[in-house]
Amino acid sequence: MGLYKTGRLPATRPAVLGDLSLYSTGPLPSPPPTYSVPGERLGRPLGGLYPLDGNGTYGDCTIAGVAHCIEAWNYGLHQGDPIPDEQQVVQTYFDLTGGEDTGLNESEVLKTWQREGLFGEKIAAYAPVNPRHLLELHQAVAFYGGCYLGIQCPESAQRAFQRQEETGHVVPWVYEGEETEDGHCVVALGYGPNGGLHVSTWGGLAVLEASFLAHYLEEAWCILPHQLIEAKKDSLGLDLASLEADLRRV
Repeated sequence: MGLYKTGRLPATRPAVLGDLSLYSTGPLPSPPPTYSVPGERLGRPLGGLYPLDGNGTYGDCTIAGVAHCIEAWNYGLHQGDPIPDEQQVVQTYFDLTGGEDTGLNESEVLKTWQREGLFGEKIAAYAPVNPRHLLELHQAVAFYGGCYLGIQCPESAQRAFQRQEETGHVVPWVYEGEETEDGHCVVALGYGPNGGLHVSTWGGLAVLEASFLAHYLEEAWCILPHQLIEAKKDSLGLDLASLEADLRRV
């Protein structure tokens, strides 16, 4: 693959963690039929939001995804946390890889973020989301501020993104039958009326349609920042104590 960089290592999942739905204190409500990417609702163009963060040169997509989560939480939760710039993203990536451009594992990145912190902040918790359950993916986006995704990234996705960049028109990613072992991290921040996830990647937004997700989505994670827990408090809808107890065993 030559147009853009990827960099997600194969998915692993701690055996002690259940899906997000297992930590629910009751049935989560139905999410809204559509959900706008944070930043769109501010009436400003998306150019410049969720930047490339070095992922055109290095396989640092997992750490660029961390930066995109922080930026989305700032917009969605009306926070003002410092957003890491490209130099900080790249440096953190190489700090975690030991100086080699090897890519990173999403589960390990999340573990580090919760226990040690990234960019000066720790997250409160994280949990897997069933990657085959579109409703749960929508719930993670609408109720918890996004979903950190691990996909297999075929060349057809890169071609679609390139056409989108050239024409300025959305070119959805769909399943075209290609096989690949290239792993990529993207962050789902919204979804449209057809159910496709709107994700940040490569300095822009892409629409991943259901056919693409069914074949290429390998892992999904809901991340709970402290700001979200403070904002929702008793309305979080999750047994946070049980989730935190399981994370201590990871």
